[in-house]
Amino acid sequence: MFDNLIQEVSGRFGLGPDKARQLVGVLIALIFDDKRGGFGGFSERLQQRGLGHLLQSWSGGNAPQAISPAQVETVFGGPLLGAIAKHLGIGTPATSGAIGALLPGLVRQFASGGSVPAQLPDSLKGWVAGLGNWVGGLTGLGWGAAAGSVTAAVGQARAAEQTVGRAANKASCGPGRIVPPLLLLVGVVLAALALLRSCSSTSPKPAPEAQAVAAADPQQRATPYFNLETAAGKAAVHGQVASEQEKQRLATALAATFGAGNVAGDIVVDAATAPAGWLDRLVALLPKLKTDGLKLAVEGDRLEVDTSALPDDQRFALSAQLREAFSGFEVSGLWDKAMAALGALKSGFSADDLVQALNLSSVQFDTGSAVITRDSYETLAKAAEAIKAAPAGTRIEVGGHTDNTGEAAANLALSQARAEAVIARLVELGVPSGALLGKGYGQTAPVADNTTEQGRAQNRRMAFTVLK
Repeated sequence: MFDNLIQEVSGRFGLGPDKARQLVGVLIALIFDDKRGGFGGFSERLQQRGLGHLLQSWSGGNAPQAISPAQVETVFGGPLLGAIAKHLGIGTPATSGAIGALLPGLVRQFASGGSVPAQLPDSLKGWVAGLGNWVGGLTGLGWGAAAGSVTAAVGQARAAEQTVGRAANKASCGPGRIVPPLLLLVGVVLAALALLRSCSSTSPKPAPEAQAVAAADPQQRATPYFNLETAAGKAAVHGQVASEQEKQRLATALAATFGAGNVAGDIVVDAATAPAGWLDRLVALLPKLKTDGLKLAVEGDRLEVDTSALPDDQRFALSAQLREAFSGFEVSGLWDKAMAALGALKSGFSADDLVQALNLSSVQFDTGSAVITRDSYETLAKAAEAIKAAPAGTRIEVGGHTDNTGEAAANLALSQARAEAVIARLVELGVPSGALLGKGYGQTAPVADNTTEQGRAQNRRMAFTVLK
């Protein structure tokens, strides 16, 4: 079904047919990830990152548009790509490139029947399961629930098959032959259950030590998550954490914020889940989340929020608080003045209208570096969409500015590097490189008092200017 894609990626990225086939199977599992809502969830993720137009081109009748390696990272995240790259034995950039080459063709083939199926097609479950336990291990990175469930089903079937064989050898009432290895999964399980009911022999349980090892393996741990929706002063919640202590801490904080009788839902405890690294941040912020119409989901190191039911002033304030509290997380759904202004641009807007909106944005970087923080990805995706819709011939200077901390020469170099990083990101998101010019100004053009932290924060900025 995917032979042409496998052949193309195999030669282009030096994977070889076997690894290219594995990568296709992994992508199928990710596209139809049950925990993220199947294909509908995958589609929504692309929309949230400003890449909905790509998906439309893949599933429509026109030529499919390419997705860049940077856009692939925006969709799947660096940790997941790194894990796949390590298994395949190639670099992360090559992995991102190969995934980018495969995605349009995969979606196009799935859509050949008129619409993409919502869940993993039965005809492909054997392929996904055949990849082995490493695919199920992607659940530890917040992805691969479909792969994990399929792999687990195959594992259970194999265990049942082995039980049938052992029982047939030991029990006088067993079947006259061993169940064939390729028997359908349902048949294997039913046969094993029937045998166990009728025979006095019992299958051995896994040793506690083996269970402990499996639970301790980070690649096998599920990702902790928590969802919250508020309405009429009440909170609806659900989630999964690793321990009763984590659950109790969440329950106590929720009751203190909303009132014990105003919280519905449950938090599941599963010892095979990784610790909730977001717990401290969430508990500290909960009192500020007591507002009707809020939807929030945190999973691993990703946060998604929907504040569309709130007035703009509340949306601005809450988004700023969430961005600060979850610094370092990949955050989507934030609403600041830049997002509002960019979203309000009318058809036929001018270049001056565009830069006025862009200059309301806040692009953040890791301290002392030109590495853009993940909470800025959505802002730049929205900015890229607006720039691509600007009048033909529009050229924009992306200016980097710093505060006066440190040496002037170092600040100048840092501001230039940051301007170039923003341009690189925008180009990866589809903005023509010729439409952008990066320039670093260092500490030479402050807009606020450098003697206060608030002033220094305002001076650390990106400024956009129309080039005449």
